Amino acid sequence: MSENHDSRLDSGLLFGGFIIGLIVGGIAALFRTPRSGTDLRQQLAESGDSLRGKLESVIVSDQVAESMAEGKAAARARRLELGFND
Repeated sequence: MSENHDSRLDSGLLFGGFIIGLIVGGIAALFRTPRSGTDLRQQLAESGDSLRGKLESVIVSDQVAESMAEGKAAARARRLELGFND
């Protein structure tokens, strides 16, 4: 039982240390930024818009692939209905 307790304790300490490090790192990054808050928000907004555009272009190509897959499946089904078994 002692080993199981130690394992949970180590996992909890690791997770707690990770969270504390994440918070401290985020605060340090905010204070060390070379830009003013307004400039930083504008840059983040522009980066977000750019990322959104890239993601939308990927999603569109996925829709095309899905449509092609549906068309191929429909064609296979129709070939089977007509008796063309390849």
